[in-house]
Amino acid sequence: MRASSLAAALTGKPDRLGRIAVDAYMQVEGIARVFAAGDAAWAVLDDQHPTVMSCQFARPMGRFAGHNAAALLTGTPMLPLKLDWYVTVLDLGPWGALYTAGWDRRVLSTGGDAKQVKQEINCRRIYPPRSFASADTLAAAAPVVQSPPPQGREAAKALRA
Repeated sequence: MRASSLAAALTGKPDRLGRIAVDAYMQVEGIARVFAAGDAAWAVLDDQHPTVMSCQFARPMGRFAGHNAAALLTGTPMLPLKLDWYVTVLDLGPWGALYTAGWDRRVLSTGGDAKQVKQEINCRRIYPPRSFASADTLAAAAPVVQSPPPQGREAAKALRA
């Protein structure tokens, strides 16, 4: 995976994936009043680990970048993004999926239960509201971090409800 070459054009100091460094406010390091998010940017959001190219990081980064760009224009306080959890949900085809937590990838669930979590992410969480109502769209863009999806059998029950 590689970031867009546009990212490197901003600073000339991309990481090995072509991403540029941003601070907790999603401002490009070394360039005032410029924001970046998602797969084009990386930040350390838990005081230790850099973000990876995934929707888990890209979605909140985009929310906070957008909020902070608007805050800068309106003179209101910017908000730092902090993520203190990391999960991986890997789809393994017809068998199911693997759901892990933490940077050490501790297994939380496998098979069909984990597959339902992955389907929740891929079919619901990553999409904007389908109502197309302005209020729903603005609410979805709020600078908040969703909690990790539920795990195991509780995930299967919650997703069916």
